[in-house]
Amino acid sequence: MSRDAKMKKIDGEKGETMGISYELAKFIAETQYEDIPKEVFETQKKSIVDGIGITLGAATLGDGCREFVELAVENSSGGAGEATVIGFDRKLPAGWAAFANAAMAHSLDFGDTQMDAVVHSNASTFPAALAVAQKLGNVDGKKLLTALVLGSETACRVSLGSNEDLEKYGYYMPTIYTSFGATAAVCKLLDLTPKQIVDAFSFNLCQTTCSSELMNNSKTVMRSVREAFSARNAVLSGQIAAKGLNGFEEPLEGKLGFYHAYARDNCTLERVTEDLGKKYYAGSLYFKLWPSCAGTHPGIIAVTELAKQHHILPEEIERIHVVVSQRNKMLMEPEEIRKAPTTSIIGKFSIPYTASVALVKGNVTLDDFQPEAFKDKRVLELASKFTHETNEGWGKTEGMNTDVTIYTSRGEFHYFYTEVGKERKDTSMEELKEKLKSCARHSLHEKTEETLDQITDMVEHLEELDNIEKFTAIL
Repeated sequence: MSRDAKMKKIDGEKGETMGISYELAKFIAETQYEDIPKEVFETQKKSIVDGIGITLGAATLGDGCREFVELAVENSSGGAGEATVIGFDRKLPAGWAAFANAAMAHSLDFGDTQMDAVVHSNASTFPAALAVAQKLGNVDGKKLLTALVLGSETACRVSLGSNEDLEKYGYYMPTIYTSFGATAAVCKLLDLTPKQIVDAFSFNLCQTTCSSELMNNSKTVMRSVREAFSARNAVLSGQIAAKGLNGFEEPLEGKLGFYHAYARDNCTLERVTEDLGKKYYAGSLYFKLWPSCAGTHPGIIAVTELAKQHHILPEEIERIHVVVSQRNKMLMEPEEIRKAPTTSIIGKFSIPYTASVALVKGNVTLDDFQPEAFKDKRVLELASKFTHETNEGWGKTEGMNTDVTIYTSRGEFHYFYTEVGKERKDTSMEELKEKLKSCARHSLHEKTEETLDQITDMVEHLEELDNIEKFTAIL
């Protein structure tokens, strides 16, 4: 949509026109717990359980996580112990606790994803909100849940405003989109006005970015710890706005604002606020049961389904050909490292490796991304048989499309995966409880099964807590 053609609505209370930044901010400020459907909160609770488990496991398994926590501690010297660093039995000032927890939150590439928006809407939102809620000290479960849903929803909607994947312009967008969600959650907890929330979006816009050069650097830790910056900046943005300092009037849609800078004005602004308060993208999340990039999952599904349907054994496979979108081409290239990864980050972002693990071992687990696992000759031999091509016609909507053909002496077997017009199978809370326990086996300090059960029980009844300190005390 062109900048001149953008629509503005009338603020019924003030009789003033408002752009999408203000309309979104007004929604965040005015929406209460009672306004949000119960099923959306149930999804958010799943996300909390999921996020805690991943953070516990990342304390020992996540690339760069221990170092980022150490940096948070060093930079907090003399600061108040306001918020918990999950799994480390210590507290730091809110901004640095958010930084530490968010460094771990996405590190294992095991977190939830909103597939319409293609964004990890809780990755920095939960760490930032949890830290600020603890700092405030008087936050109940309903208020935290409300802030988290509104943060997740904001991240999704900011992403949906863009018409295409923006990595080609040099920006890695998932963490940038989510930084607005984290900022929204912080603002809700701070009880900021719509105008202050717009200010906070402005301060976040001036801080948070991420380079898509990380897609070309297999050894970088940025893929792992990137959410740390978004969470810390969200806390600071909300705090600056709370001081009454002015940002921009239209940080998202302004002439030189977010959508101009990042999307080159290739945006549909109406999508940001369409059905706001009626449709919640935050209530429709994909929870990973495999600890790898979501883009590898169609490949895992395809090869396991073909193997099951046609009784295909790994040793009889001659070749596996995969057609991917432009976005997921990085999961096949460079071929030499995707077929023989040496680090967890490379392995988690490899279709040949993850699909081969699934065929050889029957599942993909955290243990498959440890150093010894990369020496498995059966997996490496099968991964070497992958070939690929890119379908340039698959855009943002079709980004998860994956076409797989397995060639054997018995013939060719084909599986086409798409999410266009399809509904995903919902992940149950019971499955996520087991995932929490699986991740917690790798925690820095042992978490007993009793403690883990306490965590999940409190999350399931979070709206009943009059103060979340009862919950954070066991993290």
